Amino acid sequence: MAGFDVIEQRPSRRRWIAGAVVALAVAIPVAGVLFSRDTRTPEPPSPTPLPELSTFRPAANMVHPEETGEEVRTIRVVFPDGSRARISYPADLGLAELGVRPYASVLMGTAFRELIAPYQGDAEVVAGGPMIRRLTPEVTLWPRQVGGGGQILLYGFDDWRIAVRDQPMPLTFEERLVLAESVHGEVTPEGFLTFRTDPPVKLLEPGRVMAGQPVGPQLWIGGGIGPLLVISPMPGCDPGSRVSPAVTRRSGAFAVACKGDYQVAASGRRDYVQRAVDVIRIRPESR
Repeated sequence: MAGFDVIEQRPSRRRWIAGAVVALAVAIPVAGVLFSRDTRTPEPPSPTPLPELSTFRPAANMVHPEETGEEVRTIRVVFPDGSRARISYPADLGLAELGVRPYASVLMGTAFRELIAPYQGDAEVVAGGPMIRRLTPEVTLWPRQVGGGGQILLYGFDDWRIAVRDQPMPLTFEERLVLAESVHGEVTPEGFLTFRTDPPVKLLEPGRVMAGQPVGPQLWIGGGIGPLLVISPMPGCDPGSRVSPAVTRRSGAFAVACKGDYQVAASGRRDYVQRAVDVIRIRPESR
């Protein structure tokens, strides 16, 4: 058998150099990627600046009607539906000094929405957080307040601010637009605010009761940490008539009385509220 000589063959220097060049060519881009990557933790984006809530200072959202008389004072008032009355009372009750605000309700579908003048105006509404959006030039949407339900539609009618809480059943965006566009406010020469509405929104009439409470036009006198009086036109008023929860839910005593076709309800110090409902006199006036 012929023998074979096994000859060990080493790779040539040329092949080794070529392989080294290829490896280096691959390594350089990879290393570039690795070393160019920023491994530091990115800084969080700057927060979106919020409206400066401190610019909304508490401001009296009420009118102080002119008084006439001395020991017995008289003020002429305008209810949110445009009806007028003359209210007389002893000077020490100070109704004009307490300030007068409008209250009304509107019906949209089968649910009513309350139009309330916050005692301190804008400041009470913006406490819940920054504005969500502007619905119309006069109406803005705000978050729900702590302890309260529903977002808030805030209307601006001249110097008046009117809040509508979107509860108990939240409206759709389209329904909010309808509500925003369908409620109109007009300020009388005496400074009172009256309302009118366009279909499908309806302003509820005097004496109307829904969900166990009167929802017709009212005037709220005072409030805050002082006494609150609610005067409501109420045809056929009797001792069993429903009373505004604005009065019954407050701390302190409350009292109620009928003055013809008006109801007078008051809350606060017992001596004040009982005397107020006893001595106040109301007479309707023509528009």
